[in-house]
Amino acid sequence: MSGGRAEQWARAEGNATITQVAGDHVTNVGYGPGAGPAPQAPAGLPEAPAVLVGRDGPVEELLGVLGEGDGGGSRVAVVAGLAGVGKSALAVATAHRALELGGFGDRVFFLALRGYAPNGAVDGPGAVHEMLRHLGIRDADIPGSPDARLHLYRAELAARARAGERVLIVADDAGSVAQVRDLVPAQDAHRLLVTSRHRLVAPGFPGRIVVLDELTADAAAELLTAALLRTWPQDPRPLGDPGALAEIAEHCGRLPLALTVAGALLAGDPGLPAAELARQLSGARTRLATLHIDEDGDGAVPVGVRAAFDLSYARLPADQARLLRLLTLVPGPDCATAYAHLLTRGCLPHPADPPEALAAVRASLAALVRASMLTEQPVGSGRWRMHDLVRLYARERGEEHAEQDRRQDVTDTFLASLVFDAEVACRTLGVDGRPASGPGLPSMALALRWLDGERTMLVDAVGFAAEAGRPDITFELAGLLGPYLDLYGHASDALVVARRMVAVCRESGDRTDTAAALYNLAIALLDARRMAEATALLDESLVLFREVPERSGEARSLNLLGSVHTREHRWEEAREAHERALEIFRAEGVRHAEGTVLVNLAHVLEQSGRVDEAVDASAEAHRLLKETGDDHRAATAQGVLGDMLWRAGRREESSAAREQALATLRSLGHRAAVAWLLNAIAGSLTDDAAGDAGGNTERFRGAQARYEEALALFAEVGDRHGEGAVRANLGRLLRLAGRPQEALESQRQGCALLAATGDLRGEAVVLADMALTLCLLDRPAEAADGFERAAALHGAVGDAEQEAATRRMAAHLRAAPETAPTPEEPPRRWWGRFRNGS
Repeated sequence: MSGGRAEQWARAEGNATITQVAGDHVTNVGYGPGAGPAPQAPAGLPEAPAVLVGRDGPVEELLGVLGEGDGGGSRVAVVAGLAGVGKSALAVATAHRALELGGFGDRVFFLALRGYAPNGAVDGPGAVHEMLRHLGIRDADIPGSPDARLHLYRAELAARARAGERVLIVADDAGSVAQVRDLVPAQDAHRLLVTSRHRLVAPGFPGRIVVLDELTADAAAELLTAALLRTWPQDPRPLGDPGALAEIAEHCGRLPLALTVAGALLAGDPGLPAAELARQLSGARTRLATLHIDEDGDGAVPVGVRAAFDLSYARLPADQARLLRLLTLVPGPDCATAYAHLLTRGCLPHPADPPEALAAVRASLAALVRASMLTEQPVGSGRWRMHDLVRLYARERGEEHAEQDRRQDVTDTFLASLVFDAEVACRTLGVDGRPASGPGLPSMALALRWLDGERTMLVDAVGFAAEAGRPDITFELAGLLGPYLDLYGHASDALVVARRMVAVCRESGDRTDTAAALYNLAIALLDARRMAEATALLDESLVLFREVPERSGEARSLNLLGSVHTREHRWEEAREAHERALEIFRAEGVRHAEGTVLVNLAHVLEQSGRVDEAVDASAEAHRLLKETGDDHRAATAQGVLGDMLWRAGRREESSAAREQALATLRSLGHRAAVAWLLNAIAGSLTDDAAGDAGGNTERFRGAQARYEEALALFAEVGDRHGEGAVRANLGRLLRLAGRPQEALESQRQGCALLAATGDLRGEAVVLADMALTLCLLDRPAEAADGFERAAALHGAVGDAEQEAATRRMAAHLRAAPETAPTPEEPPRRWWGRFRNGS
């Protein structure tokens, strides 16, 4: 033991063989001093791993690098990667595969260099000495001088090359180029295969780097299962609870060493449910302690992730170790170079800073990459990512060195910088409804690129600030991010931020802040189509706003409640809520908010058959929002105006309004909003093209092009609900165009996506439309089933009228399948997105 940390190494006497389980957990062979030569290969090669999953690609890549001699491939290959990622297992498996292929005969040699051992590492001359013994040179014939030994080693390899022999040397666990440089063969016939936690790069060293990453999810679960079944072939846990094993694999970061330890923990306690181990590993603070096992049961040979990382961490220079520790202060999966600079220097790079300032930080980050403690993903992006278990380990070390690193001061500086940057970006975009203003603002494109690029970090920072004891930062960040996340369609992130904001406000006890936070959470729940939860929160916010009292807050909640009722097709209740909100905002003189209410009211008026009033409401909304400088919501209002004008039969005015709205939304980078508007335009074109003969008219082609562009945009932003809606609508277009089989496939895809997002009403609409397509394909029994399923869903959401209508269709088909409904012109259906603003 050294400094309380386990040294995972052992020593053999004489010609004894030792077996170690540590680091990459592969059997090694070592030899003590003796008079005779060491055993010849392949006796010196450890056994092939019992299980090697998910590494077929790397094995083939290595075999290709090793090549067939005569100039093919590379003389040196270096397998580099994080401690415990399975480098040694891969190298040994590849060597055995090379033996099977016959490329090296039986001339494969193995050296255990112990490069990361606190003591006892094999140096370069020692490695050459060991190789001479492997090559059959007797101890008495080995020169005493390192230079003479190197000459003899090279002469021996040259002689074998002249004799037509090829030699493969596996040098395991090298800690530096110096350990293996002298082993590099001079002849193209021979190969050197090195494993190292470092990416071994040095002038004149010809190593081809093969970086080994963690396993895929499927391979990780397979390795964990295999490790368990090797001990207990009849163990019921893999089949009984595969979900728990998959969860364990994720907690292990899909790192082979961690998976092997987890498998040993399960094997050592046959009665331990996999779900219980998953629960134990779910705690980030205790995970590394759990991923530890004493091989002998008495602590003599401990094996674990922390012990493996200790050896890598101990090799880091002090400045790199500090950087690694401080990087754990950055929430989210990765860190930009600029924020790494902030952590280490106390400030972000300034335009006037010399380029060397940022270059020095990048050099330190790159050094951590070479040490396999960090990765740049993608290469050249300037974004740096830690493996999950490395992050936990580095955070432990950071808390140990908190005072030395000034961790609290760095945290405060970092959070203050995030708030400042977020405020500048959001002010530039004008997402809070106010026009961009202030000196030195970046371009809108740059602000949006920064928000999109750092979105995950910013969202995680809201919770990080709360955990760091800075609720003020949580509140500021949440308030800044909420409008951006809502307007740009990041619904799941908006939900995370809003929930955190509610928790902080409830803890503070401030009723006004709590009411506002409940309102914001209700917006996120509405986007997630969780109407009952949104309604409950709005009812609570209304009570609080009225108690305070806060009239504008009350009106905002009423406006949003009206939108919830609209989604539920409760038109009269929706109209009453919007009109009450409108009355309050007009009394308070809040013109911007008045405009947001009118946008929502226009939809309700249209559904009530009051199309001309809907046109007037949306036109007034557009005017008010444009006058107040809110380009985002003004464009949305203009798009709604275009919809209402189309419904009123004013086609040219509608097209002009929609095209202007599209241009504005595109300029603002609103990909999701652009997609919804394209979907609406395509729906209108589909309605008008329903009477066209065939599917090759200009209106059909125009509708299809818009649907396809909308699909591409929804795929870019990851909006599965939007994609489902568009696929469903495209299916209807294809059916009307006389392409029912393509229509059915598109509708099925759309239905599956809508079902996955929990949109029961939308799923019901598509099921009924699919039933009409099945009728056209002369499949009445399936169509009847579809109508029945649609009826059940309509009933589940309380739409009795649609439930009854679809059940009648199903009954009609079952009674008289030969008179199936003609799917010529069902009601127009497309999904829109309402924005509720302030």
